[in-house]
Amino acid sequence: MCRLLGYVANEERTFADVVGEGFENFIELSKEHRDGWGISASSAEHGKTTLVRELTLAAESEKFKESANGLKTDGALLHLRLASKGLAVDLTNNHPFVHGEFSFMHNGTIQSISELEKFVDPRFLAQFISTTDSERYFYAVLTAVEELGLLEGVRKAVRTISANFDFTSINCMLLSSDHLVAVCEFNEGDSTEWTVDSHYELRYSAEEGVVKVASTGWGKDHWSRLPNHSILMVDRRNLTFEVLPL
Repeated sequence: MCRLLGYVANEERTFADVVGEGFENFIELSKEHRDGWGISASSAEHGKTTLVRELTLAAESEKFKESANGLKTDGALLHLRLASKGLAVDLTNNHPFVHGEFSFMHNGTIQSISELEKFVDPRFLAQFISTTDSERYFYAVLTAVEELGLLEGVRKAVRTISANFDFTSINCMLLSSDHLVAVCEFNEGDSTEWTVDSHYELRYSAEEGVVKVASTGWGKDHWSRLPNHSILMVDRRNLTFEVLPL
């Protein structure tokens, strides 16, 4: 299990500024989700992504502090990793993963990692840098997006994995130069990876000039719940959004 936090804004801001009060509570989750952290910062104007990752606990990392307080962008993803059983604690396995204008992070476990490659365009196979199910999920999404466009591509990838694999959760966030997409799709009958306060529910907040999405377990329970089996689509040009069924 991992923790996810993402935002898009109408101007360049930092994670600390966007989240404000309570951000320290999210950072404290790294003491449980302790297998590394990563931030991808994506510019809507330039389509350029900056990636910062480290194996040190976010709560004890100077690099994290510098990034959270100093890396300004109008869109970003933040991932706190708790490695799935059998997967190495290695920097190459840290999220987010980046390809072109897209960055991606996932929370959960998908069984039969090698089988996921059947749903990835063969030309992407050489792009793998990790041994994770999450990166293969990412490229399955990109394969479907190239075929069908963003919304229908994400839907196809999630439905395909849901229908063909055992999984605890395929919750994810995908950030492009035009959109932030958050998927809530988890197995309500499998709570093996849940903790007391942290499971697979996602919540979002739309405020003046910013839309935020996050995992639970650190407060912010007044944020709107993203229902299971749904997608949040945010247009970065004007921050309009829709909650749509998968």
